[in-house]
Amino acid sequence: MSVDSEKSNLWDERAKIFDKSVVQGEMDDKLLFEGWKAILKEILSDERKLRILDIGTGTGFLAITLAELGHDVSAIDVSPNMLEITRKRAAQRGLKIDFKLGDAMDLADFPPETFDVIINRYLTWALPDLNRAYEEWLRVISEEGRLIIIDGNWFKNRRSVFRKIWRSLAWILIYLTEKRKSERDKNQELVSIKSSVSEMIRPEDDLKILNSCGYKVVKVNSNIYPLIYKGLQGKFEYLKRCYWGPAFMIIAEKSVDTRVLND
Repeated sequence: MSVDSEKSNLWDERAKIFDKSVVQGEMDDKLLFEGWKAILKEILSDERKLRILDIGTGTGFLAITLAELGHDVSAIDVSPNMLEITRKRAAQRGLKIDFKLGDAMDLADFPPETFDVIINRYLTWALPDLNRAYEEWLRVISEEGRLIIIDGNWFKNRRSVFRKIWRSLAWILIYLTEKRKSERDKNQELVSIKSSVSEMIRPEDDLKILNSCGYKVVKVNSNIYPLIYKGLQGKFEYLKRCYWGPAFMIIAEKSVDTRVLND
């Protein structure tokens, strides 16, 4: 799969920041890691080993979690630096994951109906064309397969005065508890990247696109964080990490009409 060098460079520059500010803390914190693992296990609700593609894997949070649940996981990302971090992390955990450098909107290396599940977390907000992405993903999902999208309105929430104040408080808590300084240069903030998706009404607009592409939306959760950040420790971690707003989750599958057309 070919990748755009400009995209690769953009995310290569942010690989270490992304890993430290998003992934590393969640993987090191047993409560958070097990919380995400429990949600994914419930969503997949399948005893068999599934063929799963993690699109925009970043530094591997979903890929590693799903591999530890026993699934056959492939993962792609546009950033070589991101993939280098996640390959090392998977090797340290003794996990076999098929990592590839690739573009989220071009899965040409994968034949039709390759995967039982396509999943992504914190990806779609940065894509230039959701219609194209959702159509391409539909092509490689198997007949009874599902698409799982986890994302949020990060760019819009960035403008909120309330969340700016919360962010400043979170920085203090992070420094006091982790001895780590969060990114303070606005140009380095992960959610500073504006795309065509930034001004969409989400997840409502996603549902319209998914339906038009030939998916059947089976579940929408407007905020999954309460399922993860539980108890006193969870609430404290929530204060530190979730100042950009809630994360929604959409679960969709191929509609009957789409399966008939593909036959």
